[in-house]
Amino acid sequence: MSELRTITRAEVREHTNPMFVLRRELETRVDGLGLKDNVRDIEANGFTVVKDVATPEFTARLRETILRLKEDGDGPAWTGGAAGMLLDRDPIFVEVVTNPKLRALVEVMCGQGAILMQLLASVRPKGTPALPLHADQNWLPAPFPEHNQIFTMCWVMDPFTREGGATSIIPGSHRKRRHPTNAERDAMEGAVAIEADANSLACWDGSVWHGNYPRALEGERVVLHITFGRLALRPVENYDYLGEDWLADKPEALRIMLGREDFLGKSSDSGFNFALTPRTFDWAKN
Repeated sequence: MSELRTITRAEVREHTNPMFVLRRELETRVDGLGLKDNVRDIEANGFTVVKDVATPEFTARLRETILRLKEDGDGPAWTGGAAGMLLDRDPIFVEVVTNPKLRALVEVMCGQGAILMQLLASVRPKGTPALPLHADQNWLPAPFPEHNQIFTMCWVMDPFTREGGATSIIPGSHRKRRHPTNAERDAMEGAVAIEADANSLACWDGSVWHGNYPRALEGERVVLHITFGRLALRPVENYDYLGEDWLADKPEALRIMLGREDFLGKSSDSGFNFALTPRTFDWAKN
């Protein structure tokens, strides 16, 4: 496994930045947030767990919010209950996606200008079945690109254990850069449970093979799935309907993750937005 290295901004503009070669500013931020080992875990194994992502009080409030929204009637049967399109359904979700630790890891894994693709809360009661192995960037053909395209994080609100229906994952499978075969899905050879305490962030890259275990415990496992993608990818959830009035008092980082600060999708009769083009090309090379 390679050590984290830095390159200059001039080099970024001239060459595509290899995975896990960080800009100096980003490396400083990663170090300051105590995430260096987490980045190395993802590089080596395809996943990591970030402890103490926020305060326990914040995570408890997030759990209560999700349970309230779930009662509004959302929820496919395979999850036991769910709520989606969450960004503007409660102010707490803006705090989630602008969390400093989360943002730093997103930039490491999906580059500058990464786009928020999905916010999906799931509630899994006892008896909820397992989810088969898959890779999250499963709408991309194999071989997967050397650069990670999709980054998924689960905000853990109830302890992740195998009996509790935790995520199952095959460490190192991200290096295969392909989807699992049907036989590999059934065998689950080498699979382990991602174990994490409440108030943690379980994270994995888009190529690693994972699913989850059936829940055998009483009570509910509440989790928020947060997915980002590189700026070239179209989002699962489209927040274009949120106007400038809604964004006026929000952090600048939110504008970037909603795609408001790059030139993609902004064509008009006069062509695309030339003012945003250099920034977009720069971001896409990280």
